[in-house]
Amino acid sequence: MAGGLAFVSIPHVAREAGVSVPTVYRHFATKHDLLAAVYPHVVRRAGLNELVIPRSMDELLGGLRAYFERTDSLGDLARLAMASPASDEVRRMNMPERLAIFRRLADSIEPKPSTADRDRIARLLVILTASSALRLWRDQLGSSVDEAADDVDWVLRAAIASATVRSGS
Repeated sequence: MAGGLAFVSIPHVAREAGVSVPTVYRHFATKHDLLAAVYPHVVRRAGLNELVIPRSMDELLGGLRAYFERTDSLGDLARLAMASPASDEVRRMNMPERLAIFRRLADSIEPKPSTADRDRIARLLVILTASSALRLWRDQLGSSVDEAADDVDWVLRAAIASATVRSGS
């Protein structure tokens, strides 16, 4: 998969799966359809849907490490599927739920940030916990899972401290 998503083809997938090309087309009319089906499968296979959602900032670091470890363990094809345009559609559909989860986490912050700052923190969490962010930490910065989780935790705590100072609390 060194060539990236552009080099993933239905015949290649059929060869890798040990099935005929018509068998793959029987289930998936296009590469987009195949990748759209792979994303939820990858999430389940990696156990990402089984992770306990942190309920407080104190639980966040452990949750980040668990999430990053599972995301980091994905194979090349799974990473390509998660980075595909079809997966972008799935992420867009799930975005309201992700934002709601992170808003609830931000609601646990004491002293309470303003609603605007709570929403900023939630959006920051969405960006910093994206699988693409982990790839940047790993591939471009050479960071370990622990270093990436520590960095996210640090950035969030700095943002929270800044929000606290801005609100005068």
